[in-house]
Amino acid sequence: MNVRMILRIQSQALLTLAVTFLLPIVYIVLTYDVLDDCITFAIPGLIAVGAGMLFAHFGVGRFQRAPLAESAAAILLMYPIIAVFGCLPFLLAGWLSPVDAFLETVGNLTSAGLSLLPDNAPYILRLWQSALMWLGSLLFLIMLVTVLPEVSGCFGISLSLQGGHGFSSVIGQMNLMSVRVIEVYASLTAMSFGAFKLAGLGIWDSLQMAMRCISTGGGDFFPSEGSVYVEYAAVFSMLLACGNFLMYHRAVHTLLPPRPEFGLNYFTRLKQYFLRLKRTLIANALMILLNAEAKVLYATVFVTMLLLLFRVFWQELYFDGNEAFRESLFYIVSFLSTTGIILDDSAADIQDFDKFFIFLMAMTGGCIGSVTGGFKIIRLIILVKITLAEIRKTIHPRMMTAIHVGDVPVPMHTVGRILGYFFLTLVTMFICAAGLSFSGSTFSEAVAMSFACLSTVGNLPGLCDVNDFKNLSTVGKLFCPVILIIGRLELFALLIAVAGIKFRRKKSNW
Repeated sequence: MNVRMILRIQSQALLTLAVTFLLPIVYIVLTYDVLDDCITFAIPGLIAVGAGMLFAHFGVGRFQRAPLAESAAAILLMYPIIAVFGCLPFLLAGWLSPVDAFLETVGNLTSAGLSLLPDNAPYILRLWQSALMWLGSLLFLIMLVTVLPEVSGCFGISLSLQGGHGFSSVIGQMNLMSVRVIEVYASLTAMSFGAFKLAGLGIWDSLQMAMRCISTGGGDFFPSEGSVYVEYAAVFSMLLACGNFLMYHRAVHTLLPPRPEFGLNYFTRLKQYFLRLKRTLIANALMILLNAEAKVLYATVFVTMLLLLFRVFWQELYFDGNEAFRESLFYIVSFLSTTGIILDDSAADIQDFDKFFIFLMAMTGGCIGSVTGGFKIIRLIILVKITLAEIRKTIHPRMMTAIHVGDVPVPMHTVGRILGYFFLTLVTMFICAAGLSFSGSTFSEAVAMSFACLSTVGNLPGLCDVNDFKNLSTVGKLFCPVILIIGRLELFALLIAVAGIKFRRKKSNW
C-alpha cells in the first residue's frame, strides 16, 4: 500500500481545516474587545498546520493515479483525524469533556448536527460548529467527485447525471474536479447567505445559517424564530442542498457559452453573446428542473405537504392557513434534506403519524449527488421500478423488462448493488442498534439513534434527540462516531473500501 499517498491526502485535509480556524479568529478580531479567546482557536490551528506539514513531508512523491486501496484508506481515516484536531476548541474552552467534544465534532463534520453544547454556550463555539458542518460537507463533495466513485462503483451517481459525466482516478483530473466543486459549493453558500441577509438577519447569523443549511448540518441554532422570511430563506437553502451538486457543476462549467469576442461589430457580438447566455441559462434551468430525480423530489415535497395540511386542518391544530402551510413546508424540507432543524420545543411533542412521517422523510433523503443523508431518491425510484417490473414479468413470463431512469437505462449490476445496499443498510441499522442498547438505552431509542446517525439527520423529534446521546455511556458515545462516519460515507462504499484494502494486502503477500 502506498502510505505516502494516504499521508498526502490527509495533509491536504488538515491544511484545509487549519484555514477554517481563521473564521472564528476573524470574528473575534472584528467583534470582541478582548482577544484572549483567539488562543482557543489559534493554538489548534497551528497544531493542524504543523501536523499537515508533517504529513505532507512524509507524503512527498509523484502520483499519477489514485489506486483503490489508497483511496479507501483515505476515506476511512479522514473524518477521525480531522475530528481529533477539530474538537480542541471545545476542550480548550472547557465546555465539553473529551469524549463529548469528539462526538460533537464528528457529528458536525458528518452534517448530523449533534449539538452537545449547553444552551448558554458562547456564540463563538456556535460559529465553530457551523464551520465544521460546512467543512465536512465540502470534503464529502470533494470525495464524491474524486475518491468515492472509484471505491463504490458509482451506486447511482452516474444515473443522476443522465449519463453526461465521467469520473477519473488521474490525480490531475481529480484536482480539477475538486476546484470546480469548491466553486459551486461556495457559490451556493453565497446565494444562501444573501437569502438570509435579505430576510433580516445580521451578517454573522446569516453566515451561520447559510453554512448550516447548505451543509444540511442543522443543529439547534435558529435565530429570529417566528420570522416568516427567515423560515422561507431556510427552506430555499435546504432545497438547494437537496439538489444534485454534480448537476449544478455540469450546469455551471459544461454548458456556459464562450467568452464574448471583442473587435469589429462590438455591439453585434455583445448582443449575440447575451442571446447565447439567455438560451444557456434556460437550458441549464430546464436540465435541473426536468431531471427525473429532481421531479420526484419536488413531487414528494408537494404531496407530503398536502398530507400534512390535511392532517392539521382535520385535527384543528392550526386555524391560520398561511402558518399551517409554512410550518408544513418547513418541516418537510428540513427532514427530507436531513437537516433536522426544529423551530421550537413544541415540535418534539408530536403524534405517532408525525413520528412515522419524519422517519420516512429522513430515510428518503435528497438527490444522490447532494450532501444529504438517507437512502437517496434515485435509489428508491429504481427499487419501485424493479418491483413493478417483477410484477409485470410474473403476469407475462416471456416479457423482456428494462429499467430506465429518465432516458438512461439502468445496468443490472447497478440494480444488484442498490438491492444489496438497501439490505445491508437495514442489517447495519439493527446491528448498530444492538450495540447502542448495551449503553443503557431501550431498544426503541437505540433503533432511533442508530437510524439518526446512519441517515445523518441527528435529530428525530418524538423518537430521539440530543439528550438521548448525552445520556449514553462512554462506550456508546465512542460508538456513535463510527456509525456517523459509516452513514456519511454510505455503507456499501465503506464495505468495498475495507474489502479493497484486504485484497491489496493479500495480493502483495502473494
